Amino acid sequence: MTAAYRLTAQGCRVTLLTSSSILAERFGQAGSHPTAIFGCHHATWALLQSLGIHRADHLFAESLLEFVLPDGRVARYPKTFFPTPLKQLLTIGRFAGLSPAERWKLLSWLEQLWEGSVQLGTDLEHRTAQQWLESLDVSRISLQTIWNPLARWLTGSDIHNLSADAFVTAVKPFFLSGSADSRIWVAHPSRDQLLAGPIQDRLTKDSATLAFRTPAIRLEFHHERVTGVRVGEGTVLEADWYLAAVPPQQLTPLLPERWLTRYAYFQHIADLETKPSTYFQVRTATNLAKPRHILLSAGPFHWMTCTSRAPDRRLLAVLTTQPGQPAPDLEQQVSALLTSLNLLEPGRHLDELRQHEIQHAILPLEPGTKLRRPIHRSPIVNLLVAGAWTDTGWPANLESAVVSGERCADIIIGHRLSV
Repeated sequence: MTAAYRLTAQGCRVTLLTSSSILAERFGQAGSHPTAIFGCHHATWALLQSLGIHRADHLFAESLLEFVLPDGRVARYPKTFFPTPLKQLLTIGRFAGLSPAERWKLLSWLEQLWEGSVQLGTDLEHRTAQQWLESLDVSRISLQTIWNPLARWLTGSDIHNLSADAFVTAVKPFFLSGSADSRIWVAHPSRDQLLAGPIQDRLTKDSATLAFRTPAIRLEFHHERVTGVRVGEGTVLEADWYLAAVPPQQLTPLLPERWLTRYAYFQHIADLETKPSTYFQVRTATNLAKPRHILLSAGPFHWMTCTSRAPDRRLLAVLTTQPGQPAPDLEQQVSALLTSLNLLEPGRHLDELRQHEIQHAILPLEPGTKLRRPIHRSPIVNLLVAGAWTDTGWPANLESAVVSGERCADIIIGHRLSV
């Protein structure tokens, strides 16, 4: 969507194919989920601003970040408006989720890192985040209650599977940058309303062709160049450039066998695997003043986003977990969790509980995965690859998807201007 939007704005003729009946199937799967955007998601904010949407609008409210500790207490991550590195002193230094000794140790290590007396190391991509954190003498309790929930929230992976490089890359923009980058903004509209709808309006206005329920069957080629996209028996669409923005499992079946066997680029894509994630949408009669992001270390749920809807301010909570984890007494577990967090009065029932699964929601960033994430230029001269799972420097999130689309659009626009 980002690439199509950018290209049509530059006067390119764009045809967007999707097998779905809506522009963004993944957004549609998310239903009415609130959209969380970090301050460090600069590409996403730039895209929204170009659509006339600003973080100062009434659509957004700032959220709190909280961790549930083993004793049931909730530790809120402090926020400050001071610049780096004073920001770290007033956030990490005041964070009750870590013991005073661990806070001091972490701040001392960060100071040495900034001064250059210690290095991150060159083997982070070949070690797990847990191995790396243990080498920094992080306690087992902190690994379980702080660092693992943080990894699952930012990347979708546990620290014992996640590469140390991916963990550092995910944590740094949010926690170790400017104060504005560490803020969490929750939009009341769903992603479909916030992004897909406005982009579709712009594409239609700029005369782009939107072909719904039109799946690509395969790429036609001649030598090492794409010559068309087959979308049906006898129907081949031709263009100068082709941009594949689908999950890796859906991309490789479109490619000629000779490309898969000849180019390591495509072989690496074939080795990538994405995983689904299960979401639970909960509504209760509880009034909520401000949005909350709560990271969980025990039970089947990984984290939850809590917000409210005007005018009644009643709670809308979204919980996430891996498929197959919740026990049969799901409603009871959700009720118990919300009650323990003072989000549901004891004895009260949930107003609504809905469950759905989003396919390809997570790209597991295990050691070695970084080398398999493809750059956007493929070995085929007129074929580009986009998607949150490509090599953007971000986990497979909304920011990564937007960045990939921007980069592909820049390649096409730059080539067009140079001709």
